[in-house]
Amino acid sequence: MWRLLQQSLEGTSHRRSATPCQDSCAGTATCPGQESFLVVACADGAGSAGLSQEGSALACRRFVEVACEALEREGPESLRDPERIRGWYREVRRTLEEEATRREVPVRELACTLLTAVVGEHAAVFAQVGDGAIVVRQGEGYVPIFWPQVGEYANTTWFVTSPDLEQVLQVVCGEPVDEVALFTDGLQMLALHFASRSVHRPFFEPLFTALRGAAHPEDLVVPLRSFLDSPAVNERTDDDKTLVLAVREARAPAEGTP
Repeated sequence: MWRLLQQSLEGTSHRRSATPCQDSCAGTATCPGQESFLVVACADGAGSAGLSQEGSALACRRFVEVACEALEREGPESLRDPERIRGWYREVRRTLEEEATRREVPVRELACTLLTAVVGEHAAVFAQVGDGAIVVRQGEGYVPIFWPQVGEYANTTWFVTSPDLEQVLQVVCGEPVDEVALFTDGLQMLALHFASRSVHRPFFEPLFTALRGAAHPEDLVVPLRSFLDSPAVNERTDDDKTLVLAVREARAPAEGTP
């Protein structure tokens, strides 16, 4: 029911300094019962954290695991209660704390943002801590679910490892969507209009059109990497870049339906 395309790519500043990509993403389309669900996540490791790339990858993987387990047990009802989603984030934080204990380092060494979306056929839930954004199609345009969280000082934000996670975590339960994108802060200046707090439609429309029209979504992995590493993008940002794109495929009509 879903076409999914996702990619994380190191920024030019990381390439120059031989720093690994600190962004990560994960996602799947699952059918635990009679309903299909999209489960996606992306994260940006804190630049000041020594193990941020491990933290971002672990956070994304664990969120997808926890969400899929909940959907298996509870079905779409798990998407209607914000407190359940907050519990998924708490589980991600616990997993990072356990990993920090195993490595004998403070949990802040695994600090990362975390943006997530779980979309079913009758409900959806979106959650975010940190910068970056989640964008969905609404009518003929696109809207952000949340605006990027920015701290008091430049280039600061909040992380899933932050002590005040419960206060800064944003959660919205809503209606299902047919197109959704998640991206880290490396793409903010290309994908968003900060003055009007709106989405730059020309950034997303060709990407969604290509994904919907591709014979096989995996054929777009190389073109997407080329786009993210193109001069047009790198002139606007030297940071790591993650982009997750998903479109719902048209449902086949029921037997006997004209």
